[in-house]
Amino acid sequence: MDRLTRPVSLPALLIFVVWLGGCTAFYQAPEVTITDVRIVGLGLSAGTAEIHLEVDNPNFYQLEVRRFQYLLEVEGRNSNWSPLAEGVTADTVRLPRRSREDVRLQVPFRYDAVGTAVRNWWETGAMNYRVQGEILARGPMGERELPFRASGSMTP
Repeated sequence: MDRLTRPVSLPALLIFVVWLGGCTAFYQAPEVTITDVRIVGLGLSAGTAEIHLEVDNPNFYQLEVRRFQYLLEVEGRNSNWSPLAEGVTADTVRLPRRSREDVRLQVPFRYDAVGTAVRNWWETGAMNYRVQGEILARGPMGERELPFRASGSMTP
């Protein structure tokens, strides 16, 4: 049989499609939830908080997080969102396969956004937040940027 007319086996076709797609289908973005926030430093116009995140790795393999880019916002009046913290951390964190890990981030925050959060808490009894960003993770198929998005409510 000529090389150009040889039938392609299904396994070979699947391997080619996976390789062509960059293996992105095999990576699932971790789920991120804020579990605690503690103030660890105060300055004249800003402070530093330690944010505890619960990161759920739904993948069947370990992920090594090499970069965590985030935007944390709090809800104010009339459902307006104010940025509380934004940044990138390059601390390496290993997330075992199919596990939940406590990850702590030191993040600078703005006082004006804290005021927005406190006002909302005073009026509603809770602080609504949303966090989004990208995690640069390394797994068995190489490095991938995995977007994440979460929202919730914290009661002080």
